[in-house]
Amino acid sequence: MPWPFTKKINTYALVGNHQGGLLAVKGITPTGAAAATPLGWSERPPVEAKSIHQLMASVTNPRGNVAISLPLDQFEVLNLTINKVPREVVAKILPYHINKIIETPLADFIYDWQVSKELKDSLQLNVFLFPAQIFQEMRSTLNHYRLNPVALEPDVFSACAFLESRRRLPHNGASLIVLLWPASVSIAIYDNKDLSLTRDVNLKRPVQEDDNSTTSEGQRAEEEINGPVMPAAEDPLRQDDSLFDPSSDDLLANFLVATKEDRDDSATAASAPETDVPPPPASRPEPRPTNQNWATYINQVSLELMRTRDYFNAVIKGNQIKTAFIGGGEAAWQPLAAELAASLDITVQDIMENEQASFDNNLFEAISTGVLS
Repeated sequence: MPWPFTKKINTYALVGNHQGGLLAVKGITPTGAAAATPLGWSERPPVEAKSIHQLMASVTNPRGNVAISLPLDQFEVLNLTINKVPREVVAKILPYHINKIIETPLADFIYDWQVSKELKDSLQLNVFLFPAQIFQEMRSTLNHYRLNPVALEPDVFSACAFLESRRRLPHNGASLIVLLWPASVSIAIYDNKDLSLTRDVNLKRPVQEDDNSTTSEGQRAEEEINGPVMPAAEDPLRQDDSLFDPSSDDLLANFLVATKEDRDDSATAASAPETDVPPPPASRPEPRPTNQNWATYINQVSLELMRTRDYFNAVIKGNQIKTAFIGGGEAAWQPLAAELAASLDITVQDIMENEQASFDNNLFEAISTGVLS
């Protein structure tokens, strides 16, 4: 039995894209599935301290845990193939393999990994790296509000979790998950209960003609593509933290934080022999102009999805893609769905079961629900 004056510890979701963020609190549907109730919106990316301060202004006496989901292009995604070893050994040898690929010191990132495919003699891995400095500054700002980050994941994982929680992912055949953000497109292929392929495309969505904020939002999107500038975290609230211990770092217990020893040891570590696999399609072409029309945008998205499908079929050799789930895109959704259904010969569904006025808001809510599932 809870004490009569015990303060409730909530679980929150912090999600967003290059131009805005959403804070939501976890709830439960009548069927027992996770649900997200939006609490506040911000017109800045959720990685910025100013955005977090704006979002927290809508919450009275916050405390608890927060799960974070960001667009895939905020992460550095590596595709590795190593000799087959036990899963517990992968974490030990992974720093060596990552250091052979990246130019920036591994200690500058936190990272996580998953096995995308297990073959007879090898493992195919997806590794997701996130800038440690940005995460530390986000965590510092959230700690001011007695919120402890417990999850950080790319948007496609949250979208997949949302679809799984609603039992919409097919068990026979693969599915495309496509998230259309203002400054990028996140793409994933779900196959055999895993995300077998993930990639992001730096493709700008056209701005609505009646949008008076085109210039400022387009300029800000450009800045976020090149990397957000993190302001120093302020401390608007200095409350009693007796019920909150920021040193209990549940998130970093799941993510791997590279250390200097990792870099030093990796120079002499014995390498597990690698199998050469052609790289996936290039994920970051130069940004397209913001004044492109919707027809051009739809065609470019369709071509990127066909490239993704062809690579998946030829290299990964997965199951046939039968369904595509699309989120976001405003006016592009219906014509894009029609083009994909015709060009890829697949069933196309909205990621949200019930269409509403603002697709981006619905996409935020779907991802919030997914990261809380």
